[in-house]
Amino acid sequence: MNFSNKCSVFFTHKILLSAFSSWAGRLLSFSKNSVTKRSFHLLGISGKQKNSGFCFQDCVSLLQHLVDIRDPRYGKSVHSLCIKTGFYTDVFVQNNIMRFYANHGDLVNAHLLFEEIPEPNLVSCTSLISSYVHDGQYDNGLRMFSLMCRSGFRPNEFGFSVALKACRIMQEFVFGMVIHGQILKCGFESCSFCSSSILGIYVEWGDVEHAHKFFHGIPLGERSEASWNTLIDSYVQMSDPNEALNLFREMMHSGISPNGFTYGIIIKLCANELNPELGRSIHAQTVKVGFEGDVIVGGALVDVYAKLGLLDDACQMFWNLEEKDNMVWCALLAGFHHVGDTAKGLNYYFMFLSEGNALIEMYAKCGAVDNAKMVFKAMTVPNEFSWTTIMSGFCQLGQFEEVLRLFRDMLSSLSAKPSQFTVLIAVQACMKLEPLDGGKQVHSYVIKVGFDSHPFVESSLVSMYSAFKNEIQNAFLVFSFMKERDLVSWCAMITACVQNGYYEEALKHFSEFRIAPNFSVDESILSSCLSACAGLAAIEMGKWFHACVIKTGFESHLHVASSIIDMYSKCGSIKEACQLFNKTEDQNLVTWTAMLSGYAHNGLGRESVELFSRMKEAGLKPDSITFVGVLTACSHAGLVEEGWQFFNSMTSDYGLEVNINHYACMVDLLGRAQQVEAAKALIEKAPFHLKSKHLLWKTLLGACNRHGNIEIGNRIAQMLVELKTNEPSTYVLLSNIYASASMWDNSVEVRSKMKAENVYKQPGSSWIQVAG
Repeated sequence: MNFSNKCSVFFTHKILLSAFSSWAGRLLSFSKNSVTKRSFHLLGISGKQKNSGFCFQDCVSLLQHLVDIRDPRYGKSVHSLCIKTGFYTDVFVQNNIMRFYANHGDLVNAHLLFEEIPEPNLVSCTSLISSYVHDGQYDNGLRMFSLMCRSGFRPNEFGFSVALKACRIMQEFVFGMVIHGQILKCGFESCSFCSSSILGIYVEWGDVEHAHKFFHGIPLGERSEASWNTLIDSYVQMSDPNEALNLFREMMHSGISPNGFTYGIIIKLCANELNPELGRSIHAQTVKVGFEGDVIVGGALVDVYAKLGLLDDACQMFWNLEEKDNMVWCALLAGFHHVGDTAKGLNYYFMFLSEGNALIEMYAKCGAVDNAKMVFKAMTVPNEFSWTTIMSGFCQLGQFEEVLRLFRDMLSSLSAKPSQFTVLIAVQACMKLEPLDGGKQVHSYVIKVGFDSHPFVESSLVSMYSAFKNEIQNAFLVFSFMKERDLVSWCAMITACVQNGYYEEALKHFSEFRIAPNFSVDESILSSCLSACAGLAAIEMGKWFHACVIKTGFESHLHVASSIIDMYSKCGSIKEACQLFNKTEDQNLVTWTAMLSGYAHNGLGRESVELFSRMKEAGLKPDSITFVGVLTACSHAGLVEEGWQFFNSMTSDYGLEVNINHYACMVDLLGRAQQVEAAKALIEKAPFHLKSKHLLWKTLLGACNRHGNIEIGNRIAQMLVELKTNEPSTYVLLSNIYASASMWDNSVEVRSKMKAENVYKQPGSSWIQVAG
């Protein structure tokens, strides 16, 4: 802008300022003249002028105008102006400022502002709940909803519908039923917002019968389009075309006009039922009511004609669409494949290559790795999103070496360089690859391009290093250099400590986090801290965290509940663990496994085996972790026959892969039962590399120590020493075997060899609680 233009704008503002008596009027005039940003600048100046004439009504107008402003800087300017002029103390102003931050995705500041409101009202609470749910933070939205109800506020229909949406997506059906009860109590059941949300909950739960009953309990004139669509779609999903069509006809006769979504559902039904006559009839109806050009309707028509093999009609509909999303492309390509028209299909296929990223994603999700590679290689200049998409696909399929190879190729590519999101995928892959050379290369790139200032990138590096026991010090180092630490960062560090047995350090980090200004907790950090208490058998600290769980409302989270059960079990309070297990609603495999392992840890093998039977009767299929628990129980209780049955059933009955931990449990079981030769034979047959078997041999060495089997113990120890595992427990166990047999010279010789090899036993530590 040249000087004369600047002067022109300046004098325009001067004239407008003098023409309007109020600041609100000036703002509106500026927005109409496309100088909104400058008007905000002048309003910022008004806060510094003593006689600006800025009144509360101007403040209200200004806040209402914020809806049209996308730049968050101007919202902050208004926030500052409201504080300077003294209007920020009004709850209406506070609610609108909070909503502005939330609408711009700044939920941290929105929540801080909410907490600063002395007397938040229903609008304050509902706005924050809605913002959390809109942002995909459904658990936070439900926690806020619970807090609002406990604070004495009665939710309005909008608040109820938002909470039900969160319940549906998170599959919190029990919570959803509770909210349904509250809606009935408040008399909102016929409200369009609430009724469609309640239907959604029942349909998602698969209880279409109750959904149907509830729907027909709503007065005919109060049934919304959304309610009709939800129920019709549920019958289409259940392959009940007659009921779906009956509802569709009933909807039209009731005076409610079907919308694009309704027609899309019915057209999908035609495709599923392969009914061309009905499809053409519905198509004609959409043309008549003007919905043919609708994105949902048009896409559904392409799909139905393609599935019916009417490719000319499908292509005509396809080219009539102004917007063509991924589903439309895929429907048309599938149609060509179905009729065997390869030539035409390839023409459309190469057109679709410009939409290649979506195709890569689709193939990757379907496990079609070769097709995903082919599309990626066909791209002339793949962009950053293309690279990230294919890497994400390979990572989801467990092809971690391929992810790292692609990352290295991307580093040398001229078309794009890795972003923070690409780095996160590469780090996730490196966590599964040993040695960690690739992970360190990714870390080097992070430092080089300056991504180490991003907390979520640094947190992922902490998690990566902590996945390898010999790299945990690097995890500590990364964390120590972090400039900004958020909940995710602290959780990553605390979890890293727990996974590697640094329980005291985990609790120390939590204590440091507690005094941080951004302190908060979630289910992950609480579960990790409870695991640390379990590892230390620190029951009083565990009880403190249990109280914290109740206070913060996380007791309904099954992962947290399992951690509490595990904590009480490992602290020897099996009675409390059992009581909590029995009180837990909607028990899943994790909670059953926690209780089963708790019995095993306390030597209650029979109880653990009985619980395993109850779990199967409840319809739950055990996983590999469950079998570790039940095999441990058999070991501690000396149940050799039952142990073999469980061990063999893993592959024969459940198709599970037997890993090193299951073999270790069986070796321990046989060793405790003095069946050392059988344990030795099992180890020799185990399908693992010799060096990988050191855990099994060490377990058997422990059995030799208990039963004084010097000959086998000596052979095992010599073999472990030759493998150069350098584990002090090997030397200590062998020394103890000799000492038990009064072979003192041999025992001293082993201890001397430890010193010569620079192998030192870590000093033990004990916890004791006095009067606790």
